[in-house]
Amino acid sequence: MAAVTPSNSRLKLTPSNSPYLGRPSRSPMRGRQQESWLSLRRVVGTTCRSQTDFDTVNSSFAYVAGGAVVVVNVENENYNQRFYRARPTAVPIYSAVTTTQNASSTPTTSTPKANDSRGRVAPSNRDSIYGSLDWSDSPTSKTWTSRERIKAATCVALSRDGKFLAVGETGYAPRVLIFSLQDASSDIPLVSISEHTFGVNAVAWSADSRYLASLGAANDGFLYIWRVEPRTGQTKLFQQNRCTSYIRHMTWMGSNLITLGVRHVKIWRIEDGSSSPTKSRYFNDSAPSTPTSSQKTLPGRNVLLGGLLDATFTCAAVDGNRLLVCTEAGDVCIMDDDDRQMKLVKAVTLNFAIATITIRGDVAYVGGKDGSFATLDVAAVMDGGSENCILTTATAPTGVLALGFLNDNLVTIDSKQSIDIWSRDHLPGQKQDAIAHIPIPGHGESINGVRPLRRPNKPDASFITWSGSGNVTFWDTEGRQKLSVDVPIEAVEIDSEMGISNQVTCVETLRNGKQLIVGDRLGILKIFDVDTKELLLDTKAHSMHCVSISVCETPTKFIIASCGRDRTVQLFHQLQNGRIEHFQTLEFNARVVQVLIPSDEKIITCSLDRSLQVHDLVTREGEPDVVAAIPSKVISLKASPTSLLMGPDRRSIYISLLDRSVFQFDLFTGRQVSCFKCTDEGGVESAVLDGLTLGNWPARDLDLILGTSNTDKSIRLYDARSGAFLDREWGHTEAINGVCIVEDDDGSKKVVSAGSDGTIMIWLLDFTECSPRSMSRDPSPAKDSTIAGRPTLRKVLSKAELAEFQRPAASNNIRQRSPSRTLPRRSSRLNLKTPNGTLNGQSTIIESTPSRRRPSESQGTSPPASPKGRVSRRPSLPAMSVAARKKSSATNLRAQNTLNTATEQACRTLRAYRRKLSSAEPITAECLTELDQELRLTAAALGDRAIRSKAMNETVLSGLLDQYSERLVTLLDEKLRLTTPSKDRETDILPTTERRGSADSSSNTSSSP
Repeated sequence: MAAVTPSNSRLKLTPSNSPYLGRPSRSPMRGRQQESWLSLRRVVGTTCRSQTDFDTVNSSFAYVAGGAVVVVNVENENYNQRFYRARPTAVPIYSAVTTTQNASSTPTTSTPKANDSRGRVAPSNRDSIYGSLDWSDSPTSKTWTSRERIKAATCVALSRDGKFLAVGETGYAPRVLIFSLQDASSDIPLVSISEHTFGVNAVAWSADSRYLASLGAANDGFLYIWRVEPRTGQTKLFQQNRCTSYIRHMTWMGSNLITLGVRHVKIWRIEDGSSSPTKSRYFNDSAPSTPTSSQKTLPGRNVLLGGLLDATFTCAAVDGNRLLVCTEAGDVCIMDDDDRQMKLVKAVTLNFAIATITIRGDVAYVGGKDGSFATLDVAAVMDGGSENCILTTATAPTGVLALGFLNDNLVTIDSKQSIDIWSRDHLPGQKQDAIAHIPIPGHGESINGVRPLRRPNKPDASFITWSGSGNVTFWDTEGRQKLSVDVPIEAVEIDSEMGISNQVTCVETLRNGKQLIVGDRLGILKIFDVDTKELLLDTKAHSMHCVSISVCETPTKFIIASCGRDRTVQLFHQLQNGRIEHFQTLEFNARVVQVLIPSDEKIITCSLDRSLQVHDLVTREGEPDVVAAIPSKVISLKASPTSLLMGPDRRSIYISLLDRSVFQFDLFTGRQVSCFKCTDEGGVESAVLDGLTLGNWPARDLDLILGTSNTDKSIRLYDARSGAFLDREWGHTEAINGVCIVEDDDGSKKVVSAGSDGTIMIWLLDFTECSPRSMSRDPSPAKDSTIAGRPTLRKVLSKAELAEFQRPAASNNIRQRSPSRTLPRRSSRLNLKTPNGTLNGQSTIIESTPSRRRPSESQGTSPPASPKGRVSRRPSLPAMSVAARKKSSATNLRAQNTLNTATEQACRTLRAYRRKLSSAEPITAECLTELDQELRLTAAALGDRAIRSKAMNETVLSGLLDQYSERLVTLLDEKLRLTTPSKDRETDILPTTERRGSADSSSNTSSSP
């Protein structure tokens, strides 16, 4: 019987590969059923923040953009982009080899290495956050699939021979990915290395491309050297050591690796068997590795900092045996080696914080985040530095985060996330007139949303994006910037403690992009003319910031609706004279999530109280400029909504909920049509959809629902009819704030997504044949500053004012509403109604009991009922009748609430009817007859009510005496006639009167023997 494996060695009887490397293949259920519907075609912007996020070689350069890496090849004045990213479940072509995989499966007693503080044993897996989980046992673990998707590419390196690309990730289970640059855009890496736990800070290739260095985050604390096969790209762990400092940059100098960061500069020597024992002993500051181990400890030695002990080193540049190290304070340092100890010496000081440096020939190019730029004479700096070593200085309009040289060009990345390709002789800060320049623009800041544009339009753009500062940029499908405008907003700090200031929250376009509707956090709504820069509307619509804006533009009507966090919806429309007027405020019990105007007849809203509200837009008769929204329908939801989408048939609406489902409702009946769960391709996990967008595939008559999921930072595609999952893609590393579908000039459709990371990704929506699963004026700053102090708009229409409007006539395609009708009460022997439908309040049981047979003359000669039936029925009838009356009374109270409420409603109806009588509309004689009868019956019922409640006064009595004198006499005569017959005759006729239930049958029963 096998012994139990000790917990410290983490061995199994059947050893598996490292949990970081030997990832099991996906189960068949999780396999993709077809090629991807979405393929990345263009990336606008970058997430590059330092020199480690950018690299150049020959005529290509690479930079990080969210979860992907973009490689740009420059040829003369043209360039093309390639994209490299790997899905979390991507299976690499080769597996990285570590010593743990080559170790024997038999437990050994070898001692842990000196550099391994985690107690790693040669044949065991490295301790990690995964514990001892056997990954091959649970390939579809929820933890694996839910958290590992969100990864960001944080560092990049190009091999010096131009064959390979190395990418480092940060996130759950980060990887070091190696791609082949010989192929086009790829999502399948050659090698995937998962030895780092928390993140990868930097990757760097050696000059001969034989070694790749990967450095983990400070929490990870490991530096690995990987030997790479030049022909295939296969990797094997060669050396390693701990490095727990906060590193800002890493570079190679010959066979040495240099790391620098916060109060840290260290040189690591790569031992490839050619170094002497003296040098090895000189560099090794750790315990020696065991002689029998196939893996060597990476030796390293700290550099004496001297007066730079408290400095933060940001970047370094190497040219042969010359090394320049820069600090955040603006110092440029050189290395001084006296064969005993290496130390860092300050050579020259610049007056700006240095962010990047590179060397070309004998000139060093230095850039700063504040836009300062300088060139240095490398030879003069290496000689100790002097004032003459500074060749030129300049100031660029934006800061320089990274720069590098190609064969014929200079590439810079500025603080606005824009990439510029210059000629080799250009210096940042110079005039750009006569210089060859290829811009790859970016938005420059976090993007708050994206909207499609109807074409044709003046800037010839396909979509717009906007940021919180009020900048609105127009783009085409190739990522080229067509136009950029700045909408003036209130520069107000909303929360000084939290540092929250006013920002633009939502934007809509009017008239093919000629005008913009902008809402901000202060609740101010503006209409901005793009050409004249004029504000056509500037009003405080909400007391808190705007959430959503919807527009309806028709040849005859122009309506704007906006909702805010103040639980209101503000409605505006354009009058016949062209002026925009606010006409109504809709108030709700909870915050409105989104407002939608599908046509000029309806307004649809959804709020956090789990309800969907439909309002009808109506106009006053003869006054087309007087518009109002009347409540029409309320649909209850199972969870709080997140987004609304009008269906393709314009009769239904899709709504996504927080319970990770999408429901479809019929607007005219309020019934649920369908629903589906927003699951993945395996049906295992679901996500909350936001920003719903409708697309279609005309060739297959297929309707698509496109949405974003910030649960896993993905873009998802579903079949609108069946709810089947079609595809999903990743790319953004922060919140996705918008997605839309645009059409290109060639008829192809593309998906545009924008994120808080400042990147815009343009995807090709590939429909494969596979079965899917006035006066212009300049805005015055003084006037704008007082907008926040204006009172918030309010115009709530009362029910009496709403009663003056008429609902629009039903169209042919709308289901006709059936006329109201009165259902007869079901006949029962327990009812107190007579066959004629009248009820006498003081009548006896005999008078109120209906007959079980239809009244006829033959019933007079029928024999009386059985005494047995009479005895068994008579005692129970009064009690049952009382119970029936109580039940009926309770039902009536619940149906009509209270009699007072019904009386108030009747009074309002009569008042509204009196107003209608002033119109010239004719009334038929039948309607007048029916109205007269109903009024007489109502007056009679009021009289009976007054008599029973004893609430009569002289006025009521005088008004009713003339009307009911004759009826009272008739009732008294009938009562006397029923009480005068003898007791004998009463005994004979009693059974007959019970069966017939009518006073008129007494004459027939008296003649019977």
